[in-house]
Amino acid sequence: MTRLLLLLLLAPVTLAGAYDRGELNELNDLYKNDRFEEALEGYNKIVAQEPANPWGWYNAGNALFRLNRTGPAVFHYARAFRLNPRDPNIRFNLEFALRQTGQALLPDGMPRALHYVYYLLSDMEIKAFAICLFWLACLAGAAGFLLDGAPSGAAASRTAVITAVMCLGCLGWLGARQNSPFAGAGVITKTGGARLLSGPGENFKACASAPEGLLVKVLDSIDDDYYEIGLPKEGVKGWALKTEVEKI
Repeated sequence: MTRLLLLLLLAPVTLAGAYDRGELNELNDLYKNDRFEEALEGYNKIVAQEPANPWGWYNAGNALFRLNRTGPAVFHYARAFRLNPRDPNIRFNLEFALRQTGQALLPDGMPRALHYVYYLLSDMEIKAFAICLFWLACLAGAAGFLLDGAPSGAAASRTAVITAVMCLGCLGWLGARQNSPFAGAGVITKTGGARLLSGPGENFKACASAPEGLLVKVLDSIDDDYYEIGLPKEGVKGWALKTEVEKI
C-alpha cells in the first residue's frame, strides 16, 4: 500500500494550462530524469508568471518533495489546493505531504465525502458565483416589479427569491471557509523548523518552536520582519521571521 502511495505521489507532473508546452515538456523531462533542481527552477518561473495557475504550484511541490524540502512542498501543495481543491492529484499529494509532518487534511470525525463537498469550489469560484447570483436576483426582482400582475412577473419574482437564497448560501459557505485550516494560514518552510519569540525581534525570548511543514495561523503581519503566528492545536502563539513562514 505504501509503495502504491509513493508511486502516485511521484508520478510524472501535470502540464500547466497556459504556459508554453514546449518548455513544459523540457521541464517534465528534467523531472523524470531526477534533475529536480533544474525542473524546480522552471516551475518557479511558471508560478511567478501565472500565480493563479494551480499546476505551477503543484509541479513545484512535487520537485520540492523529491528534494526532501518538506515545508516548501507542503506550502506549494496548499497553494495549489486553494486554487483547485477538486483535483484528486493535488488533494492526494497535499494529504500525503501533511501526513509526513504528522498532520491530516481531514479534521477528526469529518467524513471524506463531506470534506470533499466543503472544498468543492475554490474561494474565488464561490465569490464569483455569489456575485453572479446577486446581480441575477437584482435583475429578476426588477423584472418582477415591472411586470407585476403578469404571469411572467410572478415567475421573475420567484426567480429573484431563489437566486437571493442561493447567493446567501454562497456567502454562508464562504464565511464557513474562513474557519478552515487554510484561511489566514501559513506554512513553516524553514529547514528544521522556526523559533517562536515572545515579541517581534531578537531581543525577545524564545517561547516555543514550530516544526517544518506545520500549518499555522498568521495572526499579525504588520511588522516588517516578523509574523505573529498561532499554533491552534497547541494553543500557543509567538513571532516568527517572515523568511521562515510562507502565507498560503
